[in-house]
Amino acid sequence: MFFAVELESFVFLKKVIDKCIENGVITDWFLHCDNAMRIAPPLIISDTEIDFACQVILDALENSF
Repeated sequence: MFFAVELESFVFLKKVIDKCIENGVITDWFLHCDNAMRIAPPLIISDTEIDFACQVILDALENSF
């Protein structure tokens, strides 16, 4: 699993990333594309951890406007 999520601007992306980190999900942006969020979980991630991370990211996206 390796994903990129392109957002409208770096400002919005930074808000989303900050909220994810505050809630226990570490993510970052790409150096060559400052409006895309990198999602790269470890290979040994469990289904429960995937569900948790997805919920944190969705909440961050919804609450960062």
